[in-house]
Amino acid sequence: MTIETFEGVQIAYLRRTGKYGAGNRQLMEALKSRLRAMELFDADTAILGIALDDPARTPADQQRYDVGVVLTGPAEPYGLPVRAIDDGRYAVFEVSHTEEGILHFWRNLQELTAGLPLDPTRPVLERYAAQKVSAHRCEFCVPLRDRGTDTP
Repeated sequence: MTIETFEGVQIAYLRRTGKYGAGNRQLMEALKSRLRAMELFDADTAILGIALDDPARTPADQQRYDVGVVLTGPAEPYGLPVRAIDDGRYAVFEVSHTEEGILHFWRNLQELTAGLPLDPTRPVLERYAAQKVSAHRCEFCVPLRDRGTDTP
């Protein structure tokens, strides 16, 4: 695990609303296909997946999921809405980019983050950097409270 600070990160994104699962993977594939068609998918591409709602508290038909390409230049070539990613510190966990590896991360999240000053007001980010994915790895960025903050 490493700690990273995100500042000024923006994504050009697609959003779907509905039960988390296969639909999220389909949305990811739709974004990648769009990027490939525009010749904007290369070794430097990073994609974020963001589950915006807690499935334990949000009805399945209202669960929102964003998938977006991290912008490193102008947003115009993508033709998609743009949104900011919350600034702040994140604990970054690298995991195997397999269904088993990802499920293991989510099942063990509480144990993996024990002792960390978690920030439950911001969502966990799934990061799929092309170079990591080509090595069958991906990352989960877990939001942390700022240093010196006493409230959750």
